[in-house]
Amino acid sequence: MLPLWKIKRELLRSGQQVQGLFDKVTDPVRQRSLDRKVAAGLPCLTGVLPASNKIALMLVYQPSGISASTLATCSWLSSEGYAPFVVSNAPINPDDRSHLSKVVWRAVERPNFGYDFGGYRDGIICLKQWEIFPDELLILNDSVWLPTLPETDILDKLSSHPSDVAGAILRTRGDIQFLESYLYRLNRKALAHPCFSEFWEKLRLTSNKYHVIRRGERGFSVAMRAAGLNVAGIYQASDFLKEIEEQSDTFLQLMLKYAAYIDAHLEAERNHLLETHGPDWREEVIAHVKRTLQKRLGYSTFPYATVHLTGYPLLKKSNEPISRAWREAHLAAVKAGDLPQPSEVIFAEILSRV
Repeated sequence: MLPLWKIKRELLRSGQQVQGLFDKVTDPVRQRSLDRKVAAGLPCLTGVLPASNKIALMLVYQPSGISASTLATCSWLSSEGYAPFVVSNAPINPDDRSHLSKVVWRAVERPNFGYDFGGYRDGIICLKQWEIFPDELLILNDSVWLPTLPETDILDKLSSHPSDVAGAILRTRGDIQFLESYLYRLNRKALAHPCFSEFWEKLRLTSNKYHVIRRGERGFSVAMRAAGLNVAGIYQASDFLKEIEEQSDTFLQLMLKYAAYIDAHLEAERNHLLETHGPDWREEVIAHVKRTLQKRLGYSTFPYATVHLTGYPLLKKSNEPISRAWREAHLAAVKAGDLPQPSEVIFAEILSRV
């Protein structure tokens, strides 16, 4: 019998596909209206931070007010040499404008249409209108807490990676490989390539999540790779498994202790491995990890191992079952002193979501 969360997910997905039939009529009308507003110039807030040859375009949707963690992320980005450029899919209230101005280079407001890729598109158009052509563009959104480690080299890894488009995680679905869209970096070659401008010019915006993922998240990586650009993730699943095989039994015990599951049979396997320690225990643990990685992603299922082996400094805010389980497992390790605690601001927000 399918678990309830999976049934709900499939029903939601089916509903989005049906809704997509109506969106085919209404989306073009909404996009033409938005295009006129963007062409006329979006409302812009100028912050105190200077411009830079490295721009961090951060999409946020926080209609109840800009969160303290968003301000902290902007401060962190600026400390790493980026000019934070916030694109808000909701109006920015006066108090937030005051706080934002201290931690950003610029911020703009736009209608909430098109999810993150709609905001990415309009932010990129703004840069072109302002005749800003950075050497490096970091694109991210507020669907994750970043950084969740007190020290991280993720931006150095992204910036120094030899690929033209580098992201945190490269996913594979069938024959398609694509970067998860909450964080990636484009170098000057990618930004100047005709395919980059062409993708955003031709992108059909929608607020139907099913189509946003296919046209935006998956479509972007496919288009960049089809044009001959190199697209890669800095955290590789194959490297993760190899490193796990080299760890001590104590490490493997902690990895299992702080693992996150939404599959009952995999969780039962884990529980059995924690309760027994026979002569073939290590082989059984590695086999369990391999089976798990065939269904789930390593960074969300094995947060203890992921942080220690790769330094992965993100947590997703999503309310999907795996994200909730991941946050709970990560926090359990933090509270036990087995993972480092995030900054007080980010830690408090994560606690409030568990």
